[in-house]
Parts: sequence; structure tokens; C-alpha cells
Amino acid sequence: METNIVSVKYEDKHDPGTFTGKEYSYFTDAKLEVGDLVQTPTAFGTNIALVTKINVPREKIRGIEPYMKVIISKVNKQRYLDFAEIQEEAA
Repeated sequence: METNIVSVKYEDKHDPGTFTGKEYSYFTDAKLEVGDLVQTPTAFGTNIALVTKINVPREKIRGIEPYMKVIISKVNKQRYLDFAEIQEEAA
């Protein structure tokens, strides 16, 4: 069963262009694939994140669902990695 839940890893603040650490789950209306870059809302503002899993089962988010946020937009990955420029893609 497909859902509109994805997991992401945030960009490392000390090593731009790398995505490490814990995975976080988000809702999305956009069609995303593993490896896409997205803008995500966080408690500390907007961050760039790498999609690491798609179609996450709802059972995996039980307990945190009320706190989950929605992905803001998909980012042009090549433009961001080459020029650190956030250029939104049509989703």
C-alpha cells in the first residue's frame, strides 16, 4: 500500500552537499524518488534534505504522526549541488 510519507536526511551543516544522521519522516503531496532533494520545515527554519525512503508505511510513524510536517518543495538537485542555489522544481 502506497502512502504519501517519505523519510529524509538533512544536509550536514559542516559538510555541505552531504546528507547524514538520523532519518526524519514527512508528509508530501509531490511525487518524489529516493535521491531527490527537498526543502523541509524544521523547528530551526527551512533545511535541505535528501529523500532516503518513499512510501513509508503508516505503521512506522505511529506515535509521531501528529507532529509531522509537510515537505515544502522539491529542489533541483544538480543546481543545488553545483551552485548552492535553491531552484524549486515543479512537482
